[in-house]
Amino acid sequence: MNSDKDIPAVDAVIVGAGPAGIGMALALEKLVDIEYVILEAEQVGASFRRWPAQTRLITPSFHSNPFGLADLNAIDEISSPAIFAGAEHLDGKQYADYLAFIAQAHELPLSENCQVHQVSALDEGGFLLATQQGELRTRFLIWATGEYLYPNLTPFPGAKWCVHYAQVSDWKRFTAPDTLSSPYTVIGGYESGVDAAVNLTRLGHHVRLLARKSTWQREGPYDPSLSLSPYSRERLKEAFQRGRLEIVFGVDVVDVTRNEHDGFRIHSADKRYWDTQQPPLLGTGFLDGGGAQQISTLWHWTEEQHIALTDADESTLTPGLFLVGPQVRHDQRIYCFIYKFRQRFGLVAEQIAEHMGLDIRVLQNSATLQNSADAWGPFGNRDCCEGCEC
Repeated sequence: MNSDKDIPAVDAVIVGAGPAGIGMALALEKLVDIEYVILEAEQVGASFRRWPAQTRLITPSFHSNPFGLADLNAIDEISSPAIFAGAEHLDGKQYADYLAFIAQAHELPLSENCQVHQVSALDEGGFLLATQQGELRTRFLIWATGEYLYPNLTPFPGAKWCVHYAQVSDWKRFTAPDTLSSPYTVIGGYESGVDAAVNLTRLGHHVRLLARKSTWQREGPYDPSLSLSPYSRERLKEAFQRGRLEIVFGVDVVDVTRNEHDGFRIHSADKRYWDTQQPPLLGTGFLDGGGAQQISTLWHWTEEQHIALTDADESTLTPGLFLVGPQVRHDQRIYCFIYKFRQRFGLVAEQIAEHMGLDIRVLQNSATLQNSADAWGPFGNRDCCEGCEC
């Protein structure tokens, strides 16, 4: 290990170059006299480039910017993925290209192919990072590694026989002979499970979808983090019209076993079971905390396995460590969509600026905070969501 004086140091490090990392960098760019860098294990938008070829953003993109409403999927207030890609529901590659374009246009300090192997919180404050390209010290660490690269591969015994949604690059590679008696079976009734089922039926397959929920009917104030999106509901209607989709609600899968001669058996908690010739497909989500599990000891975890954060999204256990992206939660508010978690960038930048004694007026006069002309539209005001359904 190098001596301290030989280790390069910066004020802040952002780990991850997806929408959370690039968006957070744009907020830091507005500060004066801060030195920071983005470390990315692969390339900008790597998670999106791994999406199945048929997968699209469920939130629509639309160039409403001239009328004060930012594109729902933008991470730069004046940009629009809809204009960049010429599409309303971008695929993974299109959105990754949009992120790379924004990073290049703003000349963000980005180090790609630089995986972070280890993070140590220092007694005197700050962090020491062991990376693919050497050691680096930083006073503030912003974790923005998302969740897609961290699927939950063991939600129940026997999951090793299954294929997780995040392991699929193209649904066209599923070429088993189609029969009504042995359809593809998808486990999971939320967005990824529905997306798998819809795309397989579009390719001419029969699909059985096992959903733990008893219904997709709205049970409370509508929140796309808890309910199926309109985009997916529309696609489900199309799938039903094809006559190739069966949905079984109320299925709590507890085990998958390999049959003695051929195929697999899926077992539910109420003793029902389903046989299938093809490996079951998992749309059962991602690890609690997503990529934040890489540094799990630096967070305090709640009983629900969520990460405890201050009002400014700083770790309650390790000062100087911040979380941005889809794993941010505060009480009942879940920031798992881009249009949600981008509203937190300004708060984190403001907190870091105050710690460093920097002039935060540049933030208050910019488009990142509530004083600033509603950067993310009229609902971009962080006080707006107290007690209302917006």
